[in-house]
Amino acid sequence: MKQRICSLLVITLLGGLLLNAAQRAGTLAKAGDKSASKGDYFTAAKSYLDSLAKKPKSTKTAEKLREIALPAYDQKLKLAEQYRNSGNLEGALREFQDLEQFVDNLRQYNAVNFMTIDFRNTLASVGESAAELRYQSAEGLFTGQNYPRAIEEYRAALALKTPYKDCQEKVSESCYRIAGGAEAANAYRRAAESYLQACAMTPGYKDAKVKAATIYKALGDHFFAAGEYRKAYDDYVLASGADPSFPDLAAKLVQSKDSATIRIAFVGIDNPTGNSIAGLALGDVILESIRSKVQSRASQFIASLDRDELMTIARDQKISEGLFDYETSAPIKVRGVNYFIVGKLNQVRHTHAGLSRDRANCQYEYRYFVPYTDKNGKQKTRTEYVTETATFDLFRDSVKITLGGAVKAIEAKSGVTAINHQIMEDGGDQIQYAENIRLAAPRNLDQVTFNRETEALINARRELVDVGEIVNKMINSIADTVANKILVSLDRASQVSDPASLKY
Repeated sequence: MKQRICSLLVITLLGGLLLNAAQRAGTLAKAGDKSASKGDYFTAAKSYLDSLAKKPKSTKTAEKLREIALPAYDQKLKLAEQYRNSGNLEGALREFQDLEQFVDNLRQYNAVNFMTIDFRNTLASVGESAAELRYQSAEGLFTGQNYPRAIEEYRAALALKTPYKDCQEKVSESCYRIAGGAEAANAYRRAAESYLQACAMTPGYKDAKVKAATIYKALGDHFFAAGEYRKAYDDYVLASGADPSFPDLAAKLVQSKDSATIRIAFVGIDNPTGNSIAGLALGDVILESIRSKVQSRASQFIASLDRDELMTIARDQKISEGLFDYETSAPIKVRGVNYFIVGKLNQVRHTHAGLSRDRANCQYEYRYFVPYTDKNGKQKTRTEYVTETATFDLFRDSVKITLGGAVKAIEAKSGVTAINHQIMEDGGDQIQYAENIRLAAPRNLDQVTFNRETEALINARRELVDVGEIVNKMINSIADTVANKILVSLDRASQVSDPASLKY
């Protein structure tokens, strides 16, 4: 039965779609008739073609198309010739291309019973002529040293015919000369970019790659000397991209990456309250969650160390482990560590109210059926309604968890607190449900309707969410916030300007 209904539905939908297509095809055909009556044969033919695309078997529309195919072709051809004769060769090229596509569409319906132009030779000829005009314009601009505009014209010529004369080389030479001018004006980054653009059009053009790599390396050296190691690394990467074989780049990349990397040691979060929830070592779990999120979201310039790794470094440098404390404010100069993450929990509370039971009542509606005889003597039944009061047991329970404290990021070389995040996270759950419903009298439950609030209590869940699940959600929230603060504060590049002058 279901299969039959689905089949009927599909047939109905298809029928509707076909009807809509037929109606649309009729509308398009009428639009074609209207255009043809005005002598606009090309527009009429396009409408007939659109109509046939929706209703291919319409012999009437196909016949109308065949009748006006030649005058439509002549109209379009005349327009293309007018563009060519007036010197608008690119406009003519577009019209000839449209005309070729139009003829191809006519052939689908056997509507080409006349001779057409040689599209291949015509398009090649018009395209060649249009490209030549663009090329001559580009040559004039190049001679006048208007290189940006010359590039536009050379590219326009290539868009019309590729390859065409020496357009590619001229684009590269224009970029090369723009780069030289920018370099002379101390616009170093723009110069390097322009040298690479020269190579993009003509691979290995002159010494453009070497010049770009030289500039980027010099910028990298400048920023490295200024202590802007991340910026230096970025420019060394650009230099390597321009010319991978450029001398000393591999070593400079390693050195700048190492200098730019910020090493963060995750020391610990103490829990002097001694309280635990769900058997978790809360301080350790929170710290590891923070570290994990920092690692997954950080750039390549952030490295994290756990407590064991830190203590190994400290022992090698004969630094006391006791110095790495939440209360520390003195510098702890540990080679290979930039910041310490320490914290303390001063509130760990878990309260469980316990299940309580109270007596409650509610109104419900009871419907029943009353037989009667109508005025014609027929036996019928009507529905009557009565409102009654029910009582039930209302159960309640709740759990509440509070975590409080602070997490700090301390700069190793200065002892200054870079981040001080106060933790105050609350979580919990509560349940409330109804059981042991007692109606006013024995009733058929199918004929009883409770209000929305009572229905919700009857269907409410009976168990609290597991405490471990609640705590883990709270820890995740704390770790999210702290990790984001660490990254916003420590994982960022300086906003520095390129030098006004550069030696290389």
